[in-house]
Amino acid sequence: MIGGIGDLEDFVINPSINVSPYCYSILRIEPYLTCEHKCVYCFGRWYRVKATENLPVTKTLHTFTKLLKFLKKRNVKIMPFRLATLVDPFQPIEAEYSMSKHLMKLCLKYESPLIINTKATLLLREDYINVLEKLCDKSLAIVQISLSTINDEIARSIEPNAPPPTERLNAIERLSGNNIPVIVRLQPFIPGITDRELEKIVEQIKYAGARQMIVESLRDEDENLALYKKLAYEKQAYENLGAWEPYSPSIETSSKIMRVSVQWRRHAYTKARELCDKFGLKFSTCKEGFYELHTAENCCGMQFLNQSNYVLRPTLHEAWIYYKKKKVIPSFSELVEYLTSNYVFGASLRRYPRPLRKKMLSHEKILLKILDEEAESLSRFIPSLSPNDKAN
Repeated sequence: MIGGIGDLEDFVINPSINVSPYCYSILRIEPYLTCEHKCVYCFGRWYRVKATENLPVTKTLHTFTKLLKFLKKRNVKIMPFRLATLVDPFQPIEAEYSMSKHLMKLCLKYESPLIINTKATLLLREDYINVLEKLCDKSLAIVQISLSTINDEIARSIEPNAPPPTERLNAIERLSGNNIPVIVRLQPFIPGITDRELEKIVEQIKYAGARQMIVESLRDEDENLALYKKLAYEKQAYENLGAWEPYSPSIETSSKIMRVSVQWRRHAYTKARELCDKFGLKFSTCKEGFYELHTAENCCGMQFLNQSNYVLRPTLHEAWIYYKKKKVIPSFSELVEYLTSNYVFGASLRRYPRPLRKKMLSHEKILLKILDEEAESLSRFIPSLSPNDKAN
């Protein structure tokens, strides 16, 4: 075991009803305390520690090194780590401390797969490109670049300190030109804005060299919807508050978190998928459950990594695949019996350090409960299903 290091559990995203049933990438590395981009919609503001100043989490380097050594010594494969989920790993402070670059070098040294998620353009600096190219030469990294709009003026209002969309489009082109797999996240997908720019966005990201597009809808406090309405080309989604629904009662905040209705999302995502088909991009949704629209093998884009370097965890996507073949939703035990050796669950998680294992099992228990005990809730997680699809 790894003893006396501490904070290993921080490398696993906290289990929740909104993440655990869906996500393969539940492992994370957070290099900084907070994020300088100050995006108004950022869900990270509900989860980050309150910091009076932004500083590197220096303990992360030591702990992550110990973890990778542990896995390497025992020849244990793990799910790809996400750099990062609560902060942008290449925000301006990175130029001073280089925490994210050090973490990338560790992943290269120990051959640990990495999903990089950013809006920043510091990654284009030559020293970063060099490390990234070495990772990609071994199929160890993919880069996800986030966009909500390609209108620089709108972006200044909602992402005041982030590089403008035009610079991010240039980053996609530069990275793709270096044979680095780039995936674009339309996150958040903002009603009246993202959907109204959709064809131009898909055309431009394809031209820049992106390989896949992921969509994830806006979720924010209801009192903040007025800002998006003010910026929107089309106001209709904001005129009828009945078009919005609570995102989850499990999120404890001082005000209600809302997202646009499942009907609105299905319509918008169907159009997005059609445009991706037209321009030759893979398509997926994130934590949405619209699996019937997916054309990408993996919602995160992990198919661009070397599969021999990582393992997966069971999700509702596997339950959906089972359903498509057998016409019933499986119980958890039926599902895992059906899976290949590239998946880890149950007893196979014992090979990991206890703090990781404990939280990974907590994620698994939420999926198990949904499949085994909450058939009536299936349509909440996979909108195209109903309780009648559950096996007896």
